[in-house]
Amino acid sequence: MARQPLVAENDLFLIATYLADPGANTEIHAELPVDHRAEFEEEYNTATNNYPLPEYSDRYPYYVLPPETDKRGRELRIYFTRVPPEPPLIMDLPTDYGAWFARGHCHRINHSNLVMQLFDCGFVLGTNHDKAERIAEFMRQRFPV
Repeated sequence: MARQPLVAENDLFLIATYLADPGANTEIHAELPVDHRAEFEEEYNTATNNYPLPEYSDRYPYYVLPPETDKRGRELRIYFTRVPPEPPLIMDLPTDYGAWFARGHCHRINHSNLVMQLFDCGFVLGTNHDKAERIAEFMRQRFPV
């Protein structure tokens, strides 16, 4: 699967602000083959200012798959609870609204480039509902008024 294009800065601001709402219970997961691990970790460390990565394993939020797995690239996903009012562009992102995630009304956005952009906005792998101050600080740096 080809990576999606970067999200425009004004759209990124709206998306990041929406997903930073603690009520959205935003979680970010990474799934990648082991041969993509070093590159991903370097990019993650740069984007998050060396925020500690969760230990990788064969489960969320940081899945590192063994070499024999038939997986070609990394998949970065955003899981969240819809909190009205949603920016209309949230509904236009590659999102799976099916019954694939068994945690309440949680939804998923499949967009690796957006996830990398969110890391630049203070988001991290794993849960983000408790990172409001961190995200706000990164957002002030990225989007000065």
